[in-house]
Amino acid sequence: MSLAELQKALPDPLRKHLDPASPMPVRMMAAKGLVPLPPKEMVIILAGLSKDEDEILSTAAKEELQKLPDRIIDAALKANLPAAALEAIAPIIFGKDDLLELLVLDRNTPDHAVASLAANCSEHVADLIAKDQIRLLRSEEIVRSIRENKSLLRSTLDRLFDFLVREGVFYEGIPEFAESFSRLSPDEMEALADSLSDSLPPEAKELMERAADFEGGEWVEFPAKLRYGGGVSNKRFSLHSVISSLNVAQKVALAIKGNREAREILVRDTNKIVATAAIKSPRLTDREVVNAAQSRAVCQDVIRIIANSKQMTRSYQVKSALVFNPKTPIPIARTFLKLMNNADIKNLARSRNVSAVITKTAKQLLERKLGGR
Repeated sequence: MSLAELQKALPDPLRKHLDPASPMPVRMMAAKGLVPLPPKEMVIILAGLSKDEDEILSTAAKEELQKLPDRIIDAALKANLPAAALEAIAPIIFGKDDLLELLVLDRNTPDHAVASLAANCSEHVADLIAKDQIRLLRSEEIVRSIRENKSLLRSTLDRLFDFLVREGVFYEGIPEFAESFSRLSPDEMEALADSLSDSLPPEAKELMERAADFEGGEWVEFPAKLRYGGGVSNKRFSLHSVISSLNVAQKVALAIKGNREAREILVRDTNKIVATAAIKSPRLTDREVVNAAQSRAVCQDVIRIIANSKQMTRSYQVKSALVFNPKTPIPIARTFLKLMNNADIKNLARSRNVSAVITKTAKQLLERKLGGR
C-alpha cells in the first residue's frame, strides 16, 4: 500500500493525519474515528493508518475501518478512491454484493484485490469479474481465482476461457484452456495462428512463411536475406532449440501453420493445447496422423482426437496403429481391434508390447473366427 498515494488523494489540511511526523494524539484521533470527515477522506485515512508501523495505531484504525457503516463505504466507493484504499476495504465488504459490485467495477481497484475475492464471491459478483475482459487479459491471478468459484455458471466459465483462447492467452495447468481450444473451428484456428504469428521470433516465422522449403531434415538453415536487428545471419538452428524457446501461444501458432517437422515435434509436446493444435492443424498430412497414432510419446488427448475423427480413422493404417499403441486407452483399442485383419489379430494375440487385456481380447477374437470356419 502506498502512503504517498493516499496522502496525495487528501486535501492539504487533512494530510497531517497520515504524516508519520504528526503528533500521535492527532493521528490517534483519526484512527478512532473522532475526527469529523467526509466518507472518502475517512476511508483513505483509516486505510493508511491501518498499515502504520505503530501497532496500537494500526489496530485502532483497523477496528474503526471494520465498523464503518455501509452508507459511508458506499459513498466513498462512489467518490473515486485511490487503489490503496480500495485494496484496504475489499476484505471488509466481502459478502455485501451492492458494495462489491462498485469495487470490482472500479478501474482503480488493484487486480490482486479482485483476485482475492473471485474464488468465493456470489454468482452475481463472479459474473461481473468473469465479464471484465480487460482484467482477464492482464491478470493470470484473477483467471486462476475465478475458475475456482463454485457459484459461477459453467456456461459463463466456458465463455471466459473461449475469449482468452481467441485472444491467444494460455496459462499452464488450467484444463479449461485445452477444452476451449478444442472447440475452435478450423477457420478460428487459422485466425488465432495469424494473430499470434507476429510474436514469433524470425527463425520460427521462417517455419511458417517458408514451410514448403523446410520439409527435409532436422536442421534448418536460414537464407542470407533473413535479417536480425539490421544485420545478416547465415546461422543454422536446431529445430528443437527453436521450438523449445517458444512460449505456449507461439507453439500453438507454429503447430497450426508451421511445417511438418515442427508439427511432429509439437504433437508430442507435454502441453495438451500445443499437442491438440498440431494434430488439428489444417496442414496435417495422412502420414503425420499415422505417425502420431503409432507414437508412445503423444498424450492421450491426441490419441482420442484421432480415434474420434471419422476422417483420420478411414485409413486401416491409423486404426491398426491405434490398436498396437500401448498408449491408446483400452476401450478405444478394443473398438478398433474388431476391425483388424487376421494377421494383425494373430500378432496382437502374442504381442508383449500391448496391454494384457488387448492380448486376451485378440486371442478370444481369433478363437471365434477360427471356430466359425
